[in-house]
Amino acid sequence: MHDGNAHEEKSGHERHDHSSHLREVSQRRLWAALAIILAFLVVEIVGGLLTGSLALLADAGHMSTDALALALAIFVGYLARRPATPERTFGYLHAEVIGAFVNGAMLILVVGLIVREAVHRFLHPAEVRGAGMLLVAFAGLLANVASAWVLAGSRKANINIEGAFTHVIADALGSVGAIIAGVAILLTGWMPADPLVSLVIGGLILWSSIGLLRRTLAILIHATPAHLDFREVLAALESNEHVAAVYDLHIWSVTTGFPILTATIWLKPECTGPACWRDALRDLQTMLRDRFHIEHVTLQIEPADYLVEGEQTH
Repeated sequence: MHDGNAHEEKSGHERHDHSSHLREVSQRRLWAALAIILAFLVVEIVGGLLTGSLALLADAGHMSTDALALALAIFVGYLARRPATPERTFGYLHAEVIGAFVNGAMLILVVGLIVREAVHRFLHPAEVRGAGMLLVAFAGLLANVASAWVLAGSRKANINIEGAFTHVIADALGSVGAIIAGVAILLTGWMPADPLVSLVIGGLILWSSIGLLRRTLAILIHATPAHLDFREVLAALESNEHVAAVYDLHIWSVTTGFPILTATIWLKPECTGPACWRDALRDLQTMLRDRFHIEHVTLQIEPADYLVEGEQTH
């Protein structure tokens, strides 16, 4: 038993060290992406003002929210790395999810501003310098592609990074839209192409932001993680040779890659004594870890006649 506990303790430390390393790498990537965005933000704002392009200014406005989103992600990342305390037993890991949710909400705000200005431009057309708009939009696209490339390596493992990544991708789409509008104006002189493309950009940003909000909200309300099938997990637990029934099964996530499971396990009548209970508990924990990659498990083991005794007391 001592060796087994030592092995579990060692594995726990290894998982903690690995998680800390991933967060440290994510922080470095966020800082690099923020530096790239800030460098090109100034260029795009100046270019938008000089050319009079709404698509370019809309893209610059969204790039400014990218900078805010990245700054928020960096701050949240530092919070998440703080150790757990008796008052906060999971530390500040949930801050990653809240940060991603705020970033998604910021994208919705950006869409509203783009739509409002596009409607205004449709009603009151303005002259746009297509050549300058095209040049600056291309520079903005390079910045966004570079930032997205920096963040891509961590986005699947960390929803906080995914929130920042979604901002950058949406802004890259905005740069592509500005380029398309610039080409259309240069070739045809049709000024409504600028606000029209802005509306398309807004639609794409809205689509990506809704997806991010849905994923973060699912974690905040303790929904079953999307990669896990509740019924499949339940069936796997009940298929154990010692298990009679499973009740009060709950599966949720604290943050990305941190699933938690709790359940009450009622054992069959023939499974009596500490040895059988210990074997059943070990088998269930091993199955959950190996098959479903759930390591944070709390199982309450009850004897087969527990329900009968409980009913008799009422």
